[in-house]
Amino acid sequence: MQQLNTQQQQALMSDYLQTGWKQEVMEFSSVQLESGYIKGLIDVKHFQMPGDGEFHFSAQSAMIWISQLGIIYGCWDNQLATKAGEVYLRDIDLKFKRTINKTEQVSFEGYFPKLCKKKLSDDLVYYKNAKIIVESGAFIGRASFMVPLK
Repeated sequence: MQQLNTQQQQALMSDYLQTGWKQEVMEFSSVQLESGYIKGLIDVKHFQMPGDGEFHFSAQSAMIWISQLGIIYGCWDNQLATKAGEVYLRDIDLKFKRTINKTEQVSFEGYFPKLCKKKLSDDLVYYKNAKIIVESGAFIGRASFMVPLK
């Protein structure tokens, strides 16, 4: 088995993972909620320019913002003004159908049907298989969240 040294590893890695991913700055520009649904628009404020000269919304960043959708929706749905504790993304299954290159108002939607919510105890609610749609189907899938109530 061959062992790669640091220089060999870096020559094969994406620049944004080596120097840029931790430098990303993104934020919700808008969040809208109703029973069973949340939509957040993300603005990318700062990012490391990839080698091809075009921004690509990464799978890693998408998972972070999907997790944030679950946190906000779970707290809102349970009338919590602030997070009671750590909300956990339990599982996620995403398909990345096409790239997302825009940096303003990237749409993240979560659909939480009534049957996906289960109260596990007085302190914990589970949301199973919420449907996730990012930027009109560029990324699609399902995610489950554990939301503490106390």
